[in-house]
Amino acid sequence: MITDKGFKFLIILIISSFLSVLTPTITLVAITLISILLLDYLTLVRKKVLNLKFKAEVIAGEKLSFDLPPLGEFVNQKFVKFENKGSKVEAIIDTRFFGKYVLKPKVVLKSFLGLFSVVKDSGIEIDLTIYPRFLREVILALGELYGIGGLGYYKLSPRGLEYVESREYIEGDLLNRIDFNATAKTGTLHIKYFLDEGSLGEAIIFDIRSPGRYTADYLASKFLSAILNSDRSIVLITDGVKTYRYEGNRDYILKIALYWVFRIALDKGEEIYEIVPPKIVSELEKVLKVNRGNGTTESPYKLSYEMREVIVIAHPLYDTVKLLRFLADAKSRGIKVKVIYPESPWLDSEDLERAYIEYQSFRKVTKVIEDLVEG
Repeated sequence: MITDKGFKFLIILIISSFLSVLTPTITLVAITLISILLLDYLTLVRKKVLNLKFKAEVIAGEKLSFDLPPLGEFVNQKFVKFENKGSKVEAIIDTRFFGKYVLKPKVVLKSFLGLFSVVKDSGIEIDLTIYPRFLREVILALGELYGIGGLGYYKLSPRGLEYVESREYIEGDLLNRIDFNATAKTGTLHIKYFLDEGSLGEAIIFDIRSPGRYTADYLASKFLSAILNSDRSIVLITDGVKTYRYEGNRDYILKIALYWVFRIALDKGEEIYEIVPPKIVSELEKVLKVNRGNGTTESPYKLSYEMREVIVIAHPLYDTVKLLRFLADAKSRGIKVKVIYPESPWLDSEDLERAYIEYQSFRKVTKVIEDLVEG
């Protein structure tokens, strides 16, 4: 492709060719210009690109950049942009979205005089693995469960248990808590529900729905962090269709949490070996075999007797009305609720118009949430 500079040069050449009819001197000039044009084009043809392949691994959200030789003007792509810094070109990787990618940057090559240019593959191939943000929490959870890497440092002090009520058995409940009296009276298996004195009836509600990878990764990371940093007595997980309620010992809850986090990631089209380091794949495959239960169609946003503190982790544009009603009800009953929502969910939008609409809706809803929680 001829550049703007080359186009001007070509105009001069054409004018010179017309004038050469009038004088031999102009003919010589025209021949000289044609020769320069051809030689400059040859410098472009002879330009070589690199033959460079390398791998890069990073956790989503972390900074990743590297230097490349100044082959020419690199073309910005979806996951990488380039900054020319004279003797080198800095490649800056967008690490917000977890997954496995192969990047093949293109470069604009120009001839020696800049009269011609062409867009070519740079010959650089980057095998990029962006691990999800929740990988940090996954490693901590596996450390506690299996002692991987000596990371199982969470220690739980013994706590007293206060009997609250009996309720129907839910798959995953501890069988040593069966209430035989209630079971005999109702004909349905019941268990005794105990309230952990140290947990103050704490509950986590986690809505796994998200518009894309960025939001899914963010919410999953916050969910695992909440599980790791507290000993919740109740965990409610919803996919918008069914609600799954879990109670049990800490190891069981950790496995359930890991199961759902990876179910979210795998539903985004990734294989497990693509989003975690190889050395922990076998342990995670064990976790993914845990029985998640059947779930019910009951909304997770329903206050129960044993709830005294609640953490809600969700995208607030899903089931907005139910969430706001739940917060208002909790406020009137003096129940403390903390809502964790994604920072910038509009990043998952497919185009700028949709991103702007979601941004506006998100800001309005979160403002109402903040008023209900803080008020």
